[in-house]
This record gives sequence, C-alpha cells and structure tokens, in this order.
Amino acid sequence: MTSSRRSPMSARGAGGGGGMSMTVGARPASAPRQRSMGATADAKARVEETRQVKEAQFWGRDVPAKRDLPAYWSVATYGQPFNDERLAMGGATNIYQLLEPTAAKPNPAMQQTGPASEHAALLRKSLTDGKRYFNKIDLSPLAEGTRPETLAPPDRVYLLTKLSPYQKIFALRNCLDRNVHATDFMPWTAMVDTSLDAKFWARNKELAIRIAVQKLENMMRRHLRYMSDQRSVAARAPASSSKGLLKEEFWRVDPDRTELIALEQFLQVWQTRLCLLEYDDKNVMSTTGKKLVKLVPGKRFILDENMAAALFVKYGFDKDGLMPYQVFCQTLCAAPARLLGQELVIDKKEQGKHGLSDESDIAYCMGGAKILYPKCETGVFPPSDFDSRMAERSRMLPRAHMWLEHVYGYAGKDIQSGNLFFTHNTTATESEYVYYTGAVGVVFNKELWGEGKPSQRFFFGHDNDIQCLAIHPGRRFVATGQQKQTGKSNCPYVCIWDIDTCNQLQKLEHEYDDRAVIAVGFSGNVQASTEEKRGGSLLITITADDKHTVRVWTWMTSEDKFCKAVAIPGWSFGPEKKLETLRSQKNYYDNPDKFDEDKLSKDTAGYSSKPKYELKSFATWPSPETIEVAAHSKEHPLLDRLNDPAVAIKADWEWGYCTECPPGKQDKTWTMIEAGNGCNGTPPMVYGIMYNPLRPSDGRKGSEFCTFGVKHLKTWIVNDQETWQGTSASFGSAHIENVLCACYVPALHYMAAPGDSCLLTGFTSGQLGLWIPPFPTRAGSTYQLTRKYDAHGPGSLVRLNDGTQVHGGVRAIRLRGDPSGKTTGRRIVTGGADGYVMQWELAEVTGTRKDGSAIKGVDLKCLSTADEHEGPNRFQLSNSISPYDPKNPPMVVSLDCHIDKPTEFVAGTAHCDIWEVDKDPRIVIEGHEDDMWRLATHPEKPNIFASTCLSGVVRVWDSTKFDVVCSCNLGFSITGITYSNEAYGCSTYGDPKRSAFHIAIGSKGGYALGDWHKIAIVDADTLQPLKILKDPCAQVAELKYSPASTGDGGMLAAGCNDMAIYVYSCKHDYQLVSKCVGHSGNVAHIDWTLPISMPGHRLHGSMIFKAVDQSGNMLFWDPKTGRKVSQNQRDAPYASMTSVLGFEVMGIWADDSDFTDINSVCASKRGRDGFNWQKDNDPAACVVTATEEESADGVPGCGYLVTADDYSTVRLFNYPAVWDDAPYKQFRGHASHVMWIQFNCDDRRVLSAGGADRGIYQWRTLGINRQDADADKLVLACMDHLITERRNKNTSHEPKPGKPGDWVALDESGRVFGPKGLALDKTMERSARLSATGQTHTSAPNTPSTLGRATILKR
Repeated sequence: MTSSRRSPMSARGAGGGGGMSMTVGARPASAPRQRSMGATADAKARVEETRQVKEAQFWGRDVPAKRDLPAYWSVATYGQPFNDERLAMGGATNIYQLLEPTAAKPNPAMQQTGPASEHAALLRKSLTDGKRYFNKIDLSPLAEGTRPETLAPPDRVYLLTKLSPYQKIFALRNCLDRNVHATDFMPWTAMVDTSLDAKFWARNKELAIRIAVQKLENMMRRHLRYMSDQRSVAARAPASSSKGLLKEEFWRVDPDRTELIALEQFLQVWQTRLCLLEYDDKNVMSTTGKKLVKLVPGKRFILDENMAAALFVKYGFDKDGLMPYQVFCQTLCAAPARLLGQELVIDKKEQGKHGLSDESDIAYCMGGAKILYPKCETGVFPPSDFDSRMAERSRMLPRAHMWLEHVYGYAGKDIQSGNLFFTHNTTATESEYVYYTGAVGVVFNKELWGEGKPSQRFFFGHDNDIQCLAIHPGRRFVATGQQKQTGKSNCPYVCIWDIDTCNQLQKLEHEYDDRAVIAVGFSGNVQASTEEKRGGSLLITITADDKHTVRVWTWMTSEDKFCKAVAIPGWSFGPEKKLETLRSQKNYYDNPDKFDEDKLSKDTAGYSSKPKYELKSFATWPSPETIEVAAHSKEHPLLDRLNDPAVAIKADWEWGYCTECPPGKQDKTWTMIEAGNGCNGTPPMVYGIMYNPLRPSDGRKGSEFCTFGVKHLKTWIVNDQETWQGTSASFGSAHIENVLCACYVPALHYMAAPGDSCLLTGFTSGQLGLWIPPFPTRAGSTYQLTRKYDAHGPGSLVRLNDGTQVHGGVRAIRLRGDPSGKTTGRRIVTGGADGYVMQWELAEVTGTRKDGSAIKGVDLKCLSTADEHEGPNRFQLSNSISPYDPKNPPMVVSLDCHIDKPTEFVAGTAHCDIWEVDKDPRIVIEGHEDDMWRLATHPEKPNIFASTCLSGVVRVWDSTKFDVVCSCNLGFSITGITYSNEAYGCSTYGDPKRSAFHIAIGSKGGYALGDWHKIAIVDADTLQPLKILKDPCAQVAELKYSPASTGDGGMLAAGCNDMAIYVYSCKHDYQLVSKCVGHSGNVAHIDWTLPISMPGHRLHGSMIFKAVDQSGNMLFWDPKTGRKVSQNQRDAPYASMTSVLGFEVMGIWADDSDFTDINSVCASKRGRDGFNWQKDNDPAACVVTATEEESADGVPGCGYLVTADDYSTVRLFNYPAVWDDAPYKQFRGHASHVMWIQFNCDDRRVLSAGGADRGIYQWRTLGINRQDADADKLVLACMDHLITERRNKNTSHEPKPGKPGDWVALDESGRVFGPKGLALDKTMERSARLSATGQTHTSAPNTPSTLGRATILKR
C-alpha cells in the first residue's frame, strides 16, 4: 500500500508501531506481562520504516503512510486494528471504500479488485443508497440496464447478516441499518443529543458521531464513578475503582478471559449488568467548607447496537469484530493527562509548516489528533466539534474588508525639518493640513473634524517610515521621502502625490546605499500671486548616506503633471506565493451547505430528480439590477472613491493584487540634474532644505537653495556653467551651533536689487541668526553670520544620534505676508522648544559701517512682549485640556501659515500634537509623546477606547468624534492597559453602592529608588486612581479581566516579566487571590474562558484562563488556586481570543517568521460563543454556541481575525486560521512594528497601535458585523461592479431598455430622467463638488474623465 505523500501522523501508544499479529491465549489476569519477540520486531520495524521514509524523501519517491493505533493498543498482542477507514486512503485495495457496482456504473477501480471485494462493495452501496443493486436469489449484480428497486427493510436486515463482522460494525455506526433517505429518518446520535438530528447528520455525519461518542463516554464515566462511590459507601472503605468495576463486569461475560468481546457482549454489560443512567450535578459543601459536586441519578439510558458500534470503531477491534476490553477499560478510565500522551499526533514542526496542508490533515483533525507546529512548544488540539468547512474556509481569502478611517497622532518626534503645511484648499473659513504619520500621508480637514465627520484622506505609496515632507508652492502637490525598506534590492524613494485625490504623480528612486531620504524641498515662491511665478518644477532631495548626497531633480518633465497619475490602494492580498493559485481558482469561500432544504425555490418548474432550494440568508446577495443602480448612487466612502473620475484607479490593484508599492519606472518624465556632497558624517548631519523664493525657480543661473544641519550652513547657487555650486557659510567669531531651521528673507537695505536676500536660521540656544551674503550674490559667495537675536528659550534637551544632548532651540521659521496687504514678505513666524509661537517684523536697515560702507541686509524687530501669552504676536501653546508645563513644554517642530489666515497658524509639536494657533490655541490632532504598547476597547460602548504610552499618560478616546474624551498623567511608564467587563465597586469611592467600569494599568517599572513595578486601577469615566497594587516583581505587560461574572465577582489576571501571573479579586477590593508560577518566559498574552463544561469535576462551571509566554509555551490555569489545569481544554469556550498561539491561529505564521514577528491578534465577536447567565442555572449551560446565522459564511464558530506584526502591516484572516500560510488581506499605513490590535465591542471598527510611529490607526470594517450584513454585502458587490467597469474601460453608464413605466422623471422640475428608483442626488452632488474643487481636469490622459454615471441629463 502506497500513498501520494508522507503522512505526518505518528501513533503514540502502548506497543505502537508495526509487527506480526500473535494469537491471543487465555491467560490469568494476575500473570505477569508477556514479553515476546514482538517488541523487538516492532522496534526493528520502526527503524526500518524511518530509514525507508528518509530514503524515499531523498529520492522524491512516495512515502508509505503510517498506521493509526487507538490509545493503549498493542500490535504485538492484538494485531492490527480494523477500526480506521483511512488505512488505505486513496488506494485501490481499500476494503472500506465504496466502489461503484458494475451494474450501476462502470468504475476503473473495479478492475483492480477481486470478486469478493466487488461483491462486498455492491452490498454496501445498496445499503448506502437504499437501492437494490442485486438479485434476491443469489445476490448477483443486476443485469445492465435494469432499474434498481427501493431496498425493503427485510432486505436491509438480510444484507447486514451477509457482511463481514468489521463491515457490519461500520454499517451500524453509519446508520446503514435504516433508510437514511427517508423523511422520518432519525440517526442514533439524536438519542444521545437532540441537537444531533437528521439535519445535523446530513450536514456533517462524522462531526455528529464524534460529539455523540464523547457524550456517551462522559455518561459512562459518570455512571462508573457513581457506582464506585456507592460501593465504597456501602463498604465504608474504598471498595473498587471505576476501572476495576468495569473489568469485573466484562469478566462476567468473558469466562474464558480471552480479553476480547463481541458487540452483543458489550451491550449485555451496559444494558443488563451496569444499567447505564443519566446524571445531574448538584453542588454541596463538605465538612471542611470545600465545594463538591454530587451526582444525582436520573432516568435510564438505553445503549443500542449503533452506539456500541461507534464505540468499537473508536477503541479498536480486530478483523473478527472483537474489541479488547482491556484497551476500552484503560482508555475510558484513564486520567486526562495520561490520554494526552496517547493522542494521535500530526507533526508539522518536522515539516516546518504552521497548520494543515492537505485533506489527510483535515481528516486527522476530525479524529481529534494533536498538532505540533514550530511556534508552539506544547502542541494544540482541534475542538471536538471541528468542522471540515473551517479548514476549507481557512485556505481561502477573507470576504470581509477594512479601510482606514482615521489616524490619531502626528510624526513630531525625531523629525529634522517641517512636515506640516496648509493645502491649497485652505480659505479664510476652512483649514486643511497635510502631514504624515508612520508610513501614510494624511490630508486633514479641520471643519469636517469639528462636525464629527470623517476628515482625513490618505496616501499609501510608502512601505516604510516617511522621513520628510515638502509642499509644492501651489500647495496642491506634496513630496514625501522614506526610509529604505529591508532587502538588498530595495532602495529609498520619494513620492510626489496630489492632495485632492491622493494619486501618485511621480516616484523618484534613489541608490541602494542611500539608506533613506531625510530631506526634500521644492523650488519656487509660495507667496507669489500667480501660478507661473510660484514655480515648483525642481525638487531637491538629501539622502542618509555618509556623504549626505544632495540631488536636484526635474520631477516632471511633461507639462501635464497628471500624465502618470495612479491611485495606490492601501491593501493587498497575501501571501504572494499563493496569489496565482487564488487567481486561477476562486478567492472566497463558498459554503456547500448554503441551500435551505426546508424551502423549495420558487423557480423550480416541472419534475426534477434534484429539486432546487432557496439560499440561506448568509448566501443571499443583491440582484445585479440592484447592484448596478446602487453602485452609482449609494453613499459610502469606498464607493465615492471608485466613482470619482479623478482617482486614477488600476483594477488589478483595487482587487488586492498590488502586493507591494509599484517601482518607479525608468521613463523620460523625470530628470536628475545634478548630485553633490552635502556633508560628511554619520547621518543625519543635514536637517533640511530651504529654496530661495526670491531667486529663479527653474534652475537657471542665479537659482539658489541652502542646506543646514549639525554645525553648518551651506548655500547652493547655479554658476555661469549652469551647475550647482555649494559654499559653506561662515560663523565668523560667533559660537558654532547646530542650525535647526532656515528661511530666506528679502534684503531691505538702501538700493537693494530685486532678488537680494538674506538668511534667518534657528539655533539650539533659542536664538535667531542673520546671515548676510555679499551683494550681488553669485555662485561661491559666502554668507556671514552677522547678528544673533534672542528669540525663544532653549527648551528641553534632545538626544542626538551620536548620544550627545542639545537643547531644542528654534525649530521652525516661516515667512508670511503683511496682514495689511500693503507689502508682502515683511513678517516671519518662529516656533521654539519653549512652547511659544512668535511674530517678527522685517525692518529696513540703515547706517554705515566704520569703513564708511552702507550696512546691507535686513533688520529684525520683535513685535511681542515677554508677558504676552495669548497673541496677537506671541502665543503660548496652552489650554485647559493641555496646560502649559514649563518643565516639559510642547516643543514646536513644524510651523506653517497661510496668506488667507492672517491671525492663525498651524504648529506641530514634539509631543506628536497638531495645534491650531490663534487667540485661543487648541489641539486638533492629539498624539502620544512616547512609544505605544497597548490600547483597550470598552466592553459595552463601541465608540470608546483607551490608550497609553511609555510617557505615563492615559487617554480615553471617542472613535465617532475622533478626539480625546479625557486624559491624565499617572507619573510612571505604562506598558499594559485593559477595561473591566462589568462595573465594580471600590473602597476609594466611599459609597458601597457606587460602581463603575475600571481600567487596569500596568507599569514598566525600573531600577530607580521608589520606581516600583505596579498595577494601577482607575475609574474608567474620570480616570481617578482607585488602587495601586505592588505585588508584581517585574514589568506588567498583559492584563485581562474575567468575563461578566456568575455572581461570585470578577477577577483580574496580570501577566508579568517575572514569569508569573497575579490574580486579584475585584469583588474583594482587589485582594491577591493566587500567583500562577510555571512559565519559562515572560507572560505575553492571557485569554479567559467562559464557564467550562467538565461534568463531575470541581472546575465544572468555572472560568479558567490560558496564558502564552515568550518561550512558546501555552498553559491553562485555575485562577482560584493558581494551579495548572492538566485536563485537555480543546472545547473550552473563550471569552476573548488575543493569544498568538493556539489551534485557531496556527496559520497566521509565515514560513520564515520567528516568534516575535506577530505581536498581537484579536478575533471578532462574530462566530464566538456567548454567555447568557441566569442565576439559578448551571453556568456551563449558559454558554451559547454561535449558530450558522451568527457566524461568518454560514459555518458555525467562524469569524474573522486581525493581526499586528513587525512587518508594519495589519492583516485580516478568516477565523479560525488553521491552514498553513493562510491567505489574508494586509493593510499598510503603520511604520516599524505594530504592537497591538483589537476589535471594538460591535466589530464595526478595528484599532491598531503603532510602536515607534506612536499612532493609533482606526479601521472601519465591512462584512464583519452581523447586523450590517445586508448593507455590507451591497457595498462589497458594488465595489466589484465598479472595479469591473474600470477594468473594462466603461466610461459611461448606458441605461438598459425596459418597460415604459420604468423610465420616469427623477427631479421635481421634470428635467432629469432615468430608471425608476435611481437616486440622482448623490451623483449630481458629487459632480458639483468635483467641479468646485477643480478636480475635473482633463490633463490626465491615463485617468478616465467620466466613469460610472448612472444618469442622463435632458435639457
């Protein structure tokens, strides 16, 4: 027997392996264990089998499949078992395989079998189909062409007697003793559990049998335990164990002690001897006060031959249909911990795979096999109700979708130059900013944000940290430069993109050794009155190589700036190696059980041998007509983007096949003019670029820009040879400092020529420096530092890349027009590390030097006073929400002003906040001051979540208002945070009746005196500290509250880096209940279960928790005692799923990943078990299992899973993700590692926390929330429809001919006509909005000018 692959199954049991079958003789039970040559033969056979397997793998040959043995089965004693239908899976000699009879249908496999096998297959097929394929006289096959009759019950009984013993056992197990096609068919599993009825049997027979057998085993164990206890009570001493009692009864029906019993003897024991009963649990208190479970006998349970046959198949039997009852007794009565070692094992760790990989693995999982995979050291188990559809769904892409709704935070930390600007959409009444966070460019509309509406647009053209940003003088185009992505073939690049549509216009790739683009700047004059005078055709970039190479580019040689416009989606499919397979097949899972057999389809006409049924609700999709109309009229952010003709969409990319940012093509639309050495040293030595707006902007002679950085200022001017010549400026006798910012200002001396200019720079000391060149200024002219002005305080210290610390100083200077409108460029605005924004006036300079020459340049006059804090010329960044802290002021790192807003500025701070600066400064974008590790969502309010960072500040956010609700500083570094699942009281309240939700916060701690490792409990509404717990001895990173309690109060589990878990009682004012010790690494994840079902055990109805540590161990703990739970918890219902290890999350790991690559996971509420506690009921019985309507794709227990990883992506999987390299959708935007991710309580949003990018990314979900299923299906279908239109280049939406009544007037005036039911308003509003914003340009030939218009205008 051969197989097409090597089975990973290895049997672990008593005597396992191959060997010769030995005759079983009658031996007394007291005789010692017989030791024969069979054991030696088994060992030799295993060695030879291993050698053959390795040799076959080396030469690429087929590997023979291993045998599966029941627990405690000895081949040397009992021979080979005949209980596994998979022994010859796919082989022609499979005696259990249902072969088609010759008379019914020719089968090539028949030619490879003998007459006996063919005859047995004929009989079995008759039983299965309920048709008589044989003659009654001699059981020969029917003649060809003879119509088979319905199999009568007497014939069915007669056939069972003709089967061999082992075939009869399988027939009884599969209910072949009755007509499974009858309308009144009732399987034997329904007698064990009424939910395992005929409908469940038809959908998943093996699952129904597996669940029923487990319930039978549990019933038998409880009955044996009760009888053993009764004997002990009668004897007033331990009389007999459960196993001994069971053996005695088997000996009574086996007087010869053959240790083998038939099916009839097994039934005799359980029906007449033991009299199996059903039992209820009753909780009683012992004399010592401990809680005990007492069994209360109920009605009698009749075990029939079908049930016995199912038990025989599980525990094993020989070819004569006899089961070794020693194996049955040993397995049934063994401790759960002992049975773990007898489990069937799928060793995926040896193969380097993370999950199931073929149909055999699915079959083994349905048999309850243990699975080993590389990341988990303890192994995992599939649940008892594992459905093969779970695995099939896991190997497909998730149908649900997400999109980025809002980004909280701003990249203000560790930036070198300004990265915050007003856009061209800014007016006197509206404000729009552009900036970046992580790896995404953000366009923010302040007015929409104030109304609580989605207010951000995003550019996804980067795959790593964005390092710099510059805005075009026209304020419509933006250039962003990024850090090099890992990999030898990758290089840093700059993207130029459109603010209105977020289309990428150009991509400028640099050299592989450049590391990153750290500074970028456009040429031109932003203060110019016309578009032509503003310029902007050149782009200057500086890279992070050791020479800080300066490059000058013509970023677009074509007059049409939109000739290469393309929209880059923020998501893609993965893994990339499976995309071709998914393309050739289908992307999404199609549930085969999608038809409702109780409802016939209305379009079923005439007689049909196979009737048609209606689709179930989860498989019902909108009609094509509805989709076609809604695609162009329904209001939704994703549909608006696809309907926007200005968005240059590529169909394949929008479908998810843009797996990485597209490369910059070597075409003729850009030119690198020149490259030069900026500054030698370890980067970053150059901080920024400033182009001279008073000089030519096209790069001809006299064009000028400057670069500045660590203790240098360098100007670049085009010389007579039309090349850029760099010259270092001179500090003269002044102290040499780091130059943090620069700004060109006009020279205002007597007889100043047009274009004469000076430089103002900011220093670390907080002073402004004035640099004067010789006039006229030519290439090679040296700027001289002539004067320093006291402007700002030095601010707090900043650590540089070489470890030195310097003050923040003056970080931003901007030139602005005079508010009176009489002159332009006469005022500047500065922002410093002292948290102030100041206005200065440029004044004319007069007088002569000592040598009689006229003083040239410009003078600087401060317009503010020292006691001015609220404007109009000196603004302190302070308000009631964020008061000014003189010890840690908000360091201004970026500043911008707009000519239409004379009294308003926008400032970005090192605290990662964006301030609107006017007479009443306020924060419009609030961020985190330090790295983020965790966030937590409210258990009942879907719009509330809390976040924290290492700075010690806790913030509570409203996801619908996109703003902070409340915040506080706890004064210590924070690494963990979680919400309680119900309201608790606390002694701090002083009122015993008062209760509220709590937030538990874990500290990072340290080694400073008094810096303890602690857990703070705060009120979720006011953030008032309630308790400080100082039991932990190390950093507290993971915190989890137990689910809503069953009346005995909740608990808090805190996982610490001392490899221990501390459990506190919330009801008893957070008293320490237990300490769980036993992990071999830092505890990283904790998940509580709902009340578990373990009838007869002390943990029945209790909640335990699972903990995963960084060494790859997964352990279960009893929170009340702090002891490990050794019983198998494969069926434990989880209240949350955030652990990176487990059977449900095997497939999330990539082939080349390590344990630290995935930081966090979270499963949706959809598809998970619920809990509906009732006071007088058994808590375990209150666990509500998710139905197919409540689950995703109609598969019970299925939902969706999101992960956060070190690849800067957020990934969406089908849950459970059990397939090796499970397909996913990945979403870009984060930079560096994503530390945490979590669904909110209604699954409508996902929140992810970046580590070093310090941003919270808020994602909206589509197709995950059950209540939104119909609306989300319509949106998903409309998206596919619109993308198909784009792919087919349909530039107009032509109406289809229809009935006269279907064509009606769409407006009240009767001017606009179209199909009935069409909503025209949204389309007209969209067209008007595009026209108003100037997005209806015709200069983009690659962009469809009209797309998806579902209306016809009649004039």
